[in-house]
Amino acid sequence: MENRYDSIVVGAGTAGTYFAKLLAEQGYKVLVVDKSPKEKLGSRLDIFHIDKELFSKFGVPAPAPADEDYVCEFDFSISKSAFDRYPKRTLYPFVVMRLPLFLARLARWAESFGVEYAYNTEFDDFIYANGKIQGAKLRQGDKTLEIAARLVADASGIGSAVRRKLKEGYGVETFEIGPEDKFYVILRYVKLKNPESGRISYSTAWPFYKTWIAPQHDPDGAIIGVGANFSFDFAEEMYQKFTAQIPLPPHELQYVEKGTTPYRRPPYSFVADGFVVLGDSACITKPFSGEGITAAWELCAIAAEEFGKAMREGRYPDAASVWNTNVRYQRDQGAKFAYLLATLIGAVNSTAAENDYMFKKDIIFKEKDMTAMNRHFYVNLGFAGTVALVSKMAGGVITGNISLDTVRSMLRSVKYAGRLQKHYQNYPADMRAFAAWRQKADQLWSAAGTMADTIKR
Repeated sequence: MENRYDSIVVGAGTAGTYFAKLLAEQGYKVLVVDKSPKEKLGSRLDIFHIDKELFSKFGVPAPAPADEDYVCEFDFSISKSAFDRYPKRTLYPFVVMRLPLFLARLARWAESFGVEYAYNTEFDDFIYANGKIQGAKLRQGDKTLEIAARLVADASGIGSAVRRKLKEGYGVETFEIGPEDKFYVILRYVKLKNPESGRISYSTAWPFYKTWIAPQHDPDGAIIGVGANFSFDFAEEMYQKFTAQIPLPPHELQYVEKGTTPYRRPPYSFVADGFVVLGDSACITKPFSGEGITAAWELCAIAAEEFGKAMREGRYPDAASVWNTNVRYQRDQGAKFAYLLATLIGAVNSTAAENDYMFKKDIIFKEKDMTAMNRHFYVNLGFAGTVALVSKMAGGVITGNISLDTVRSMLRSVKYAGRLQKHYQNYPADMRAFAAWRQKADQLWSAAGTMADTIKR
């Protein structure tokens, strides 16, 4: 490790390593630091799924069956109602992989472009000069290091160890991702007692319970997962409700993994003078699934291009020179995700019987729409879709299958989702207009509410 780099990236996960590689590919000197030992990186979780189609889009080397991180693939997944009925198929290919081994392969790839890694190294604080970030103070055991850099990138994960150390008013929000702002995920790795009668070869989800069953590395096993706001205890309560209603194949528990994923709107700005926030620290996840890797790569790709341009010929990347990172992201994927996040607040606000009816009548849960969400990270009802939704839900009210309160909640969510989408699509290209844009965004999100609010009700 030297004492000067073009960029310090805090966090050697999928977002940090990908962003570091993109900068190094442009000729910049990049250091990635991570508080974990190299051999422990990514060990909190083992199995994960990633969109097969997106490896080529982001230029990331896809795993081959012979690679140690590769487990298997499936070309579709299924969603079912709260009563285990009316399956909806999502036609979209996924690759099942082992996270620690994938991160190791990703790091070797980044190193081939010149990225340096320092493990067992924690971010302590920023170094400022003339009020602007000019590097970072790092800790290795009892030793403190001061490393100069024109850019510090926070890819530290849900704890947001770097972003939260920013000075107030520096340009990026310093909120904590608290219990109401994330999903607590419990994964049960199980051994099937009768695998010959039906192995788990694709993912099946029950959105009402936020649960799913999917393949794992043992072909005679499976992963049963659940996610919920507030706490692991609350997630366990959801799981018990799920197992009381939904029959699962006979199995024996092997072991349990626990983790969290952010579930709230991202910062309004990802950039400041000499700073960018990425990945989980930036709350970048797909609202409909909670998976954040490929969604985060979208922001990483934009940010690497904009910061790469801003730092050429030794220039310092002040906020004005990289503001287009915000504009490009927020007007596209940011607007899509804002729409989906707000819509889903109403979509999950139903009883089990109402959820079952919505599956039966293709209200919200449609095969075509779910495939589109996976392929494009997005689906919008539009005017015609909203009219159709109103018509179907009105039919549910007339027949006594949906309550008026549920209809009001859904239509309210769709209304604010549309307003948020348009607001994000009009993200200001001029920094001087940002304060007014932010004020209106706060008002819209306050009116739209949160997933946690819905659960409380």
